[in-house]
Amino acid sequence: MRPSLTFDPLDGSVAISGVPIRLRGGLSREAVSSALAPLYRSSLDHGNGYEWLSFHGGTFGGHPCGFALLFRQGSMTEIHFNVMLPDAEMENGWPTKGAIDDEVAFARKELSTQLGAEIGDRGVTFSWGAAWSTFDPKGFQASSGVRYAG
Repeated sequence: MRPSLTFDPLDGSVAISGVPIRLRGGLSREAVSSALAPLYRSSLDHGNGYEWLSFHGGTFGGHPCGFALLFRQGSMTEIHFNVMLPDAEMENGWPTKGAIDDEVAFARKELSTQLGAEIGDRGVTFSWGAAWSTFDPKGFQASSGVRYAG
């Protein structure tokens, strides 16, 4: 069974079933890397203090998902995720705009339910940070995630 991601409305932290720590802003790269080692996929170090760690094999709202964590100077600041919906329409191996819109709608609905606040076109702001799900025209993909304040 794949581990599920669940967002906490009180602080935006993310519980992942079977993982001993909750993901939240300020966690060290080392702590996260160790705890999420079985889900690790890749990393991208920009050489300027920003590094992404990517993971796969999770679920969000009952559907398979991948997620990436952004670290600034070794401290976690964001989590981005994508959801693979069943029967998503593909064209040349890539999701169509309709499939992307479906993913955004699903992620908004599930994030709204988990966080207890409506995720609209511009996302929503909390005392602990912000959450969003929108179409990214530059990358031609869904963009969903949480950014932590501070």
